Amino acid sequence: MQPTQKYYEADAYRRAADAVILAAEPDGRGGGKLALDGTVFYPEGGGQAGDTGLLGGVRVTDTHERDGEVVHYCESPLEIGTEVAGEIDWDARFERMQLHSGEHILSGLAHKHFGYENVGFHMGADFVTIDFNGMLDDAQLAMLERKANEAVWQDIPVEVTYPSPEELKTIPYRSKKELTGQVRIVTIPGYDICACCGTHVSRTGEIGPIRIFSC
Repeated sequence: MQPTQKYYEADAYRRAADAVILAAEPDGRGGGKLALDGTVFYPEGGGQAGDTGLLGGVRVTDTHERDGEVVHYCESPLEIGTEVAGEIDWDARFERMQLHSGEHILSGLAHKHFGYENVGFHMGADFVTIDFNGMLDDAQLAMLERKANEAVWQDIPVEVTYPSPEELKTIPYRSKKELTGQVRIVTIPGYDICACCGTHVSRTGEIGPIRIFSC
């Protein structure tokens, strides 16, 4: 099976796309698991939940990636070879783009000022939790929150690039693991450089206020 063309990597704001069903199998609950030739649905990964929405009029309840294929979990089965229209739940996707981009700013600042690494994060329905490999006191947290909001107010462009292996050696990017193949770099100038496959806003002003609730 050929890998799915991932439209969200080139344009996180694309909400809909027509596609052809390349593979389909039952999910054991009356629904189906579908793979397409191309998709706007982001699969669960890196702390970000998979997209939901509609595919050929059928509800998509979750999305995952398997060996390069994006697998869409649908409430009803659909036939291989069928051309279908897909559309994501945009409000949920955009909120995740805001949360993920805000997490990059905070993680980048914690790394820049204290040398801490983000060793894990989870994006919930209402907030994000971040795991750092060091402790932060109240004064440090207040400073991070203030500087994170300064990044928002500056409305900085969020840059996505695909450096060559030679270029990558010169970039001081954050990553939780050793990477091979083509690496996608998300940069918020002055705040963070990180290897990331997730979806992000195009400018930091779209994130909105950043608040640290607890530590």
